[in-house]
Amino acid sequence: MNYEIVETTVRGPGVSEDDWDDEFRGCDCENECSAANECTCLISKLDNYSENALFLSTPQLLVECSSNCACSLLPTSCRNRVVQNGVKKNIEIFSTSEKGSGARACEPIRAGEFVCEYAGECIGEDEVTRRCQEFKDQDNYTLTLKEHFGERTVKTFLDPRIRGNIGRFLNHSCDPNCEVVVVRLGKMIPTAGIFAKRDIQIGEELCYDYGMSGIEGDNRKLCHCKAATCRKYLPMSATPIE
Repeated sequence: MNYEIVETTVRGPGVSEDDWDDEFRGCDCENECSAANECTCLISKLDNYSENALFLSTPQLLVECSSNCACSLLPTSCRNRVVQNGVKKNIEIFSTSEKGSGARACEPIRAGEFVCEYAGECIGEDEVTRRCQEFKDQDNYTLTLKEHFGERTVKTFLDPRIRGNIGRFLNHSCDPNCEVVVVRLGKMIPTAGIFAKRDIQIGEELCYDYGMSGIEGDNRKLCHCKAATCRKYLPMSATPIE
C-alpha cells in the first residue's frame, strides 16, 4: 500500500500538457444545468444525473460542468457535478480471505450513486508497457478506458500504482454491484467514475467487472468472486495496452 494518495486523476508520463489541458468551452447556464434548460455541457441533450445526484444514462460523451462554465458562480445549484465533488460515501479498505485487500461499504449506497473515482496517473502506451515490465511480479492496476468514435478507438490508461485512491482496492466480480463510467470533467481526457449498479448494503464488498479476458487457458488466475455466474478465471489481457 505504498502509494501517494490523490483525490482525482493526475497527468503522468506519456501524456502531454497540451492534451491534458484541452478543455471544453463550458456552458452559459443562468439557471439549473439540465437538459430541460438546454445546458450545452449535456452533449446528448439528456441529463447525466437526477436532481438527487443519481447516474441516469451513458451518453457517448458524459461531460460534467467545470470552472469554465457560468454555473461556477453557484456550483452548489448545478446538478451536473458529481464525480468532481469527490467521495461522499463512507468506504473502508479491508482484508479479504482470498483476494488480498478490498473495499466495502460502511453505509448503504443506492443504485446510481457515485461510489468513488478510479483515480491514478493518466499515462501513455509506452509507459504502460514499461511499468508492466518493471512490476511484472506484482499485481497490475492499470485500467484501460476504451471509447469508440465511429471507426476510431481511443484508449486512456489510468494507473493508481504510484499515485491513486481507494478505487484501486475494488476487486473484480463476474456479477458486480458497481460499474465504471467514463466521465469528462470539463476536458477531453476522461476520468473513470465508479457508480453503484444496484442498492448496496452495509458491509458489502464493492466490485466491478474487469472485462472479458483476452487470453484463454487454465494458467490464468482463478476468480474468487463466488457469483453464480462466475467465469472461473480473472480477466487477463494479451498485451499491456489492450
